[in-house]
Amino acid sequence: MKKFIIKRQMDGAGSIPKNDLNLAGKNSEEILDAMRSEGKNIQQEQSYVVGDAIYCVYNADTEELIKEHSERSGAPATEISEVSSVIRHNTSFVS
Repeated sequence: MKKFIIKRQMDGAGSIPKNDLNLAGKNSEEILDAMRSEGKNIQQEQSYVVGDAIYCVYNADTEELIKEHSERSGAPATEISEVSSVIRHNTSFVS
């Protein structure tokens, strides 16, 4: 699997109530479960709310799976970037 970071530009994202974020996360996970039941290799690691955007970290076989998840969830991805390396700061090693 490859690692991707996506950006969803959303005005006021930092002001979204936690309950609404939790509901959005639950909806996203239900779609991911459905996709995995269809044999698609995709999982979401974590999301970060930063200002007017939400950044999500995914593991997936292809960028197309990320696009499909975004479309099915109704939360279009503004940018999708494949991670080329991860620097582990607690060990100072690149993996």
